[in-house]
Amino acid sequence: MAEETMTAVIAEDMESYVDGDFTEVETDKYLIFLSGGIYYGVDTKYVNEMLTQWDTSITWLPMLPPHIRGVINLRGGVVPIIDFRLLMGQDPGDKFCTVILDMEGAQIGILVDEVDQTIDIEKNQILPVPSQSGMEAQKMVTGMYSVPGENKTLMVLDCTMLLHGHQ
Repeated sequence: MAEETMTAVIAEDMESYVDGDFTEVETDKYLIFLSGGIYYGVDTKYVNEMLTQWDTSITWLPMLPPHIRGVINLRGGVVPIIDFRLLMGQDPGDKFCTVILDMEGAQIGILVDEVDQTIDIEKNQILPVPSQSGMEAQKMVTGMYSVPGENKTLMVLDCTMLLHGHQ
């Protein structure tokens, strides 16, 4: 029965395409990364570059919150580095890569376990996150998305919250 319904939906989509009534779907490209066993997605319009663990020499600075690991020198510029695991309330990890984000002309780096892939996501397919009281890190997540054909759900991040804080 479910297969018949799915076939009917596909047939309807094909008919509307043939009739010329096919509407274009708005999508955004997201970089998916893994941190603490959870998949996260960040809009690629903010992604500037990625560095391996061996390319990243972090200089520790005193009197900063624990989730800020320090800064790196990136081609003469100083870039603050956030340990994403610590920011999200997880234990720190041994292995990481750094994703450099550029928001409003300011660069910031986040340490993640590994980068997975980039995918196009339909804007209307991003679902709201159920609210839970007392979870400050949740304010950084604006939605959830189930990746079709794969057994993973990712949390969609609001990158501006990384820059402006999540208090």
